[in-house]
Amino acid sequence: MATALTREQKLLAEIVVQLGNITEAVQAAAGGENSSDLSQQIQALQTQLASVSSARAALQTQLAEAQTLNAELQTQLASVHEGDITPDNISEVMNSLGIEFDS
Repeated sequence: MATALTREQKLLAEIVVQLGNITEAVQAAAGGENSSDLSQQIQALQTQLASVSSARAALQTQLAEAQTLNAELQTQLASVHEGDITPDNISEVMNSLGIEFDS
């Protein structure tokens, strides 16, 4: 049974992929590839990694704000429905209105 990944899990997966790319770049450097190209690739990957980390932090902040708002809304909803009695049938309607009737 597959479960959907959260945004944070997707971001962490992206970081893992980027670290794999960095590892491949270092290994390629050990094999004699042009070091200036390698340095540029590493710099680009580090920039992407910093961007992903910033995005993750922003998402965590947004999630915390959304959770706070959700809690506030649930509290407001509970207070709106507090003491709210909705009759389920005609007999309960009549009783709640204080109307006498023959059943």
